[in-house]
Amino acid sequence: MKTSDAFKLIVQIENSVDTNVFTWKNFNTWPLVRQILWFELTSTNQNRDKVKRNSLLFEIFRKIKGLAVVIFNLISTGKTNKNDTKIFISRSVYLQRLPSGQYFDRIMDPIILSLEDRGVISKYYVSRTLKRSQLSIPSLIFKPSYLFLRINEFSVEQQSVIQQISDISDVSAKELLKKYKSNLNIFVQWFNGAKKILNNKINLEEIYLTSWYFPDMMGICAAANELGIKTIDVQHGKQGKYQAMYSGWTKIPEDGYAVMPDRFWCWGQPSCNHILASSPKRRTHTPFIGGYPWINYYKENLTLIDSKISDNTIRVLVTIQPPQGGNTERIPDFIVDFLLSNQIEDINFTFRIHPNDVEGRSYCLNRLSSISPDTYTMDFGKSNLYDAFMTSTHHITAYSSCCYEANVFSVPTLLFGSEAKDIYEDDIKSGIFVWTNGTVSDLKGWLCVEQKPKQKIGSYIEVEN
Repeated sequence: MKTSDAFKLIVQIENSVDTNVFTWKNFNTWPLVRQILWFELTSTNQNRDKVKRNSLLFEIFRKIKGLAVVIFNLISTGKTNKNDTKIFISRSVYLQRLPSGQYFDRIMDPIILSLEDRGVISKYYVSRTLKRSQLSIPSLIFKPSYLFLRINEFSVEQQSVIQQISDISDVSAKELLKKYKSNLNIFVQWFNGAKKILNNKINLEEIYLTSWYFPDMMGICAAANELGIKTIDVQHGKQGKYQAMYSGWTKIPEDGYAVMPDRFWCWGQPSCNHILASSPKRRTHTPFIGGYPWINYYKENLTLIDSKISDNTIRVLVTIQPPQGGNTERIPDFIVDFLLSNQIEDINFTFRIHPNDVEGRSYCLNRLSSISPDTYTMDFGKSNLYDAFMTSTHHITAYSSCCYEANVFSVPTLLFGSEAKDIYEDDIKSGIFVWTNGTVSDLKGWLCVEQKPKQKIGSYIEVEN
């Protein structure tokens, strides 16, 4: 299902059923259910089929991985600072490798470095990272607690509403209940673990986190809420009008959802507008403009002197995304056909795999097997994206928010597919981006015409001059 259709259906469901039946203790857990719906509705059929084929193997792997995580958490050490006034909780996927060999967190590190007093803050990751000894800013592991009674039964009311949701969405009620049970148990693990850690931080005022809409971060938010600690979600990607975990909330309780962040740090005014569109008078879960400090930090400290393009070669960066919604092919046919046609000399494509796409590498190698290796290179998502922009003349993506970052670096973007047409409708109309329905002639024409990327007042990312 297309992202826009999934979004509209979720809003319809929220307005049609009693979302207040979803509770654990005194917490309203509707956001957990909404996240499950969002992921289910935007998953492609090929993803669902793959999950079904590998369900038994996945279950075995999940149990082994779960046991390994428990053992690691029991033996891992790290001295926490009880005097922290702020803590930052991130995910290792946001680490960027620097020329020095160290790893820099593009979401959290620029904010931390901007603080005048860094002696009363700590940084955490919610999973183990093999790069821990190479981090630019040292970090600890934020650990869940596995010592709790698992939740296996749900009330008649909850099961009845799950069935109503299934009838409206055409998603299996059995599957919804199974995933709700799994996510709720993960949520409780992180809630209990967070309470143990946060209880010891007597001066803690704020928690900065990212990608709030997973059970781990929801558990941390709930624990912080119970202890009177403010939580701020820092924007990590596009938060558009059809992103259902940020936009379209219509039943926010007067005091908000304890499992959601108190505030949303946004890159610019458009994200704030999208978040507030459905409930402009909300008292909590409010957005504010914080910009994207990583861009400024990179430009001031990391721009490579020898990265300027000095020849006439066309260098096209393609940022690939895993299949989702209406985007079912990582590398679309028109790009493959263009490369096979050899219509332009002195051209090189770089295919950058999304860092969360575990199957991206094998897919790309198979998809490009008939293409001359002289015309393309592979980027497995480990290098710094901005270094790639500095050496690129053009950028192509389905609907990644990388298009906004490319615009900041004066690299023009070509969007393709029905998802992009919906999500970036306003930016396409205003000429910020060019869109194609996927033809070789469109691609050739775009590459052969000098592109002059432009930013408009109120651009998606506010960057310091």
